[in-house]
Amino acid sequence: MKTFNLLILFLLSLNGFAQNVVSDLVMGKKIMIHSEVLSDSIECWVRVPERFENPKTKIDSISLLMLLDGDEYFKIASDVAELYEWSDRMPLTIIVGLPSTVASRYKYYTPTNVENSKTKEDSILYSQTGNFHLYEKALKEEVIPSLENYFDVIFNSKTIFGHSNGGLGAMSFYISNENLFDKYIVASPAILWDDYYIEKQIDTLKCSYPIYLTLSTNGWDYSVESYKNMVEKLSETNDQFQFKVNEMDSHVTNGLRSLMDGLLYVNKEKSKDQ
Repeated sequence: MKTFNLLILFLLSLNGFAQNVVSDLVMGKKIMIHSEVLSDSIECWVRVPERFENPKTKIDSISLLMLLDGDEYFKIASDVAELYEWSDRMPLTIIVGLPSTVASRYKYYTPTNVENSKTKEDSILYSQTGNFHLYEKALKEEVIPSLENYFDVIFNSKTIFGHSNGGLGAMSFYISNENLFDKYIVASPAILWDDYYIEKQIDTLKCSYPIYLTLSTNGWDYSVESYKNMVEKLSETNDQFQFKVNEMDSHVTNGLRSLMDGLLYVNKEKSKDQ
């Protein structure tokens, strides 16, 4: 009798499991935009706020957050934005993650061409450096207009985030005369590139765009001393500049901490009517 009861329970449990439905979770959209400038397609991972997709809500303008190395930060940025928007800490924002590879980071995030022939692999990577101007042109003339057209909106503010080599790319946008972005979140940027090229360009630059710059000290990162001159120059030329040393983070984790804190900093005077 006991054996029979156990068999019935086993069959019932199997039947219950068979009724479960398993499906994949889908997060965001993937949009491929052809670039004549780069002679290539640019992959965009896009997060759209739920409120924006409500057909009863007509929204003509919205903020943009663009993530360099977007494949690493897209999911967490989307979750953070969900919480910050809900708690009225940042405006309604479309997030666009731009995935990268080792080759593309050297090719498009670097403002100048630098030779390195220590190894064959390095020689190949460095031979393609210095193409940031093409990447910027593609984003300005092709990617951002295509996204505005697709969503039928105007981006009323545009934030760029970058970490490490991506931070070098973000700082390259900062020193550019194109003024493509008006808010900057930069974590542990590789400012040693080309003998502190970025730092030298800040000498005569006057800028009022919010910029949140960070460095970590717990684990490998650039030295605080190597950032000293650039921090001083940014402090002198931009009254909306903030520098933070994240002592509890390593180079690897500093991007996450900087993204979370940086979104609060650059959006501290966000519009209340979104």
